[in-house]
Amino acid sequence: MRIGVVTTSYPRDSTDPSGIFVAGLARWLSGEGARVEVVAAGPGASRDGDIVVHRIAAPHLFYGAGAPEALAASWRARAAAPAFVARLAAAVARRARRWDAMLSHWLVPCGLVGALLVRRHVAIAHSGDIHLLERLPGAPLIARLLARPRLVFVSNDLRDRFARLCGQTLGEVIPMGAEGVALAPPDGPPHVLFMGRLVPIKGADVLLASARRLPGVQFTIAGGGPEENRLRALAPANVRFVGVLSGQAKRDALRDAHLVCVPSTPLADGRTEGSPVVVAEALACGRPVVASATGGIPQLVGDAGVVVPPRDPAALAIGIHSVLTDYENYAAKAGARGSALTWHSVGPLFANLLHS
Repeated sequence: MRIGVVTTSYPRDSTDPSGIFVAGLARWLSGEGARVEVVAAGPGASRDGDIVVHRIAAPHLFYGAGAPEALAASWRARAAAPAFVARLAAAVARRARRWDAMLSHWLVPCGLVGALLVRRHVAIAHSGDIHLLERLPGAPLIARLLARPRLVFVSNDLRDRFARLCGQTLGEVIPMGAEGVALAPPDGPPHVLFMGRLVPIKGADVLLASARRLPGVQFTIAGGGPEENRLRALAPANVRFVGVLSGQAKRDALRDAHLVCVPSTPLADGRTEGSPVVVAEALACGRPVVASATGGIPQLVGDAGVVVPPRDPAALAIGIHSVLTDYENYAAKAGARGSALTWHSVGPLFANLLHS
């Protein structure tokens, strides 16, 4: 089967975490025998193993802090968006006749382009796209156009929000998968890992405030972004920053951690997380999660950790302490839940949609 994957974010090299879940699904499909061709915002490598990657110039829009942050903060990004969408549509139109099916990530713009140009199409909503769609002029009309493809939402919350726009509940809820092998319990003193972009929605500042309440716990912040310098200045002595991790370095960080913390914070404009892939990555390795109750996170964590109110450092610290004091129980639940979040389990759900 020939599958076109259309996306705004795809890893630019082997160390780039941007769109890693997009690449994870594309690689799984390729490993199952599909001929996968990617159209993605560039710059970056033109191949990913057996996968051909076509890059579309997108100045000021993607990577770095992320498209939602760029669109909110920069007039250059807003001015560049229409030209990027036109280039993306032209690239899809040139190649779609060779595809048996198309898989798009983010309803706006990729899902909308596919809805207008491709008949067999599965479109995946991740979060920022729904937030953008809710604010676009003519959102109900655009939502009805997006009802043409098979829709997938990474959380129930996103499906409900889309239903309010188009007037009906559509699609399926399937979280993104993750690479992961169950890890043995870590040795040493208690250790909490944060992995993510250092931007306000990720809530790393809330984690730093919690770390001050838990001086006997070691915290590692893995990631980069525009908030890094400010966060370093706020960090207590039991927090270390290690930069962006990938490959074996990421696996080593998960191996050394007792749990992963995801302190996501709703923004003032209403944007929330969808279903952060770091939760799936942690659970797939058997690591419990302590996270904020926002977006699709509670649904993803289930009983394999603790969810607390967002923006509440005291509650986050209590959640971390409760998991550490009942660690074997939570680790067992994380391992059981994580087995359903690997690409081995999640990938066939998407393959079935692409074939139907």
